[in-house]
Amino acid sequence: MPQGPGWVTPATTPVNAPSWGVWPSLAISSLSVWGCIWGSLSCAPCLHSPPSTWSISTLDALQSLLPVLGQPVIHSIPQVRPRPPARGEPGHPRLSLGPARPQGILAAWRQRSSRNPSWRQPEQTILQPRFRRDVERTTCPPEKEVHEIDESLIFYKKRELEACVDAALLAAQMDRVNAIPFTYEQLDVLKHKLDELYPQGYPESVIRHLGHLFLKMSPEDIRKWNVTSLETLKALLKVSKGHEMSAQAATLIDRVVVGRGQLDKDTVDTLTAFCPGCLCSLSPERLSSMPPSIIGPQDLDTCGPRQLDVLYPKARLAFQNMSGSEYFVKIRPFLGGAPTEDLKALSQQNVSMDLATFMKLRREAVLPLTVAEVQKLLGPHVEGLKVEEQHSPVRDWILKQRQDDLDALGLGLQGGIPNGYLILDLSVRGGRVPCPHPHRLGPG
Repeated sequence: MPQGPGWVTPATTPVNAPSWGVWPSLAISSLSVWGCIWGSLSCAPCLHSPPSTWSISTLDALQSLLPVLGQPVIHSIPQVRPRPPARGEPGHPRLSLGPARPQGILAAWRQRSSRNPSWRQPEQTILQPRFRRDVERTTCPPEKEVHEIDESLIFYKKRELEACVDAALLAAQMDRVNAIPFTYEQLDVLKHKLDELYPQGYPESVIRHLGHLFLKMSPEDIRKWNVTSLETLKALLKVSKGHEMSAQAATLIDRVVVGRGQLDKDTVDTLTAFCPGCLCSLSPERLSSMPPSIIGPQDLDTCGPRQLDVLYPKARLAFQNMSGSEYFVKIRPFLGGAPTEDLKALSQQNVSMDLATFMKLRREAVLPLTVAEVQKLLGPHVEGLKVEEQHSPVRDWILKQRQDDLDALGLGLQGGIPNGYLILDLSVRGGRVPCPHPHRLGPG
């Protein structure tokens, strides 16, 4: 049986199907959908022949499906030269100005259809499956009226969906939309209808069942929502799972925190279960509503300094009854918000901070530390300072230290203040003026 890219036999799966659009989900009711397609074909050759072998009779049988066939299928229909015209027929060399030109099967079929009104379709743009979003609204044909949201709608053109699908019906049956393999263009139409029905923002009963339509929402859309249910949050985060933290998901989380009044334990547990780094998507203002008692191990790699400044004091309070290595293990993810005095205290506890954690400390908190304090803080990991010698905060810290003290580490660190040199503070005249080179105090 001949096969080719973009063609389907009854035994194949929808993954190799004609490109009728980009499906947002392929694992949904695929057997019933494709069963409808095969059931609509009325000729056996259609099932077993690729487009390159189709004839005019094949196109007659496929006329109802031509509007949704992709361009690769259309282009595969062959170009052939018809039989030479008989003497006296139009196109014969003696009656024409030039030789007869080859005519494609599709062109011949369309020419024949245009001469016979019985072959015409309600829409004459049968080879234009895509339409501009600004097309004028049309009246829904009686045979296309929609009484329920079901799989038959995947065969509707964009203008038909716009004209025939009632927005109130769509909102009432939103739970069915995610089970139907709509194309992204069709989802655009459905979103537009919901936007018109709810210009001030969707109700939570609709939001909960958005499914893949959630990925079509902009942050501006989501900011209009009032979401309080964690079940709604779970349903939409599940759709986003596998993607990087998107602006939609971050805005949704923010709306849930606002709707619930604070960042409570149930919300934090839900966020941690779906994406360990979700807390970092919240603003410092939202994080400030989290009680210290619910602080636990978190993935804070993507948190910024302002967020860690809020989270660190809460974590320090939550773990205050711990000490030694137990305390350090708990507090380590939050140390990017630790002040100098807390780092000095840690250096007295032999915590052996790894260099990756040290590199995430606040620059302002590291600079006042002495060489001895950094050595105690890092323990055996102090040798890693040589590798990070040219990177902040290590580079900036080195410039503040006496070179003799750095030499005592035996690591070959260079750039400290030589003996007999001072750093002059030139900022007294207004504005911070950096002093890249130490100035020796000379005679006079």
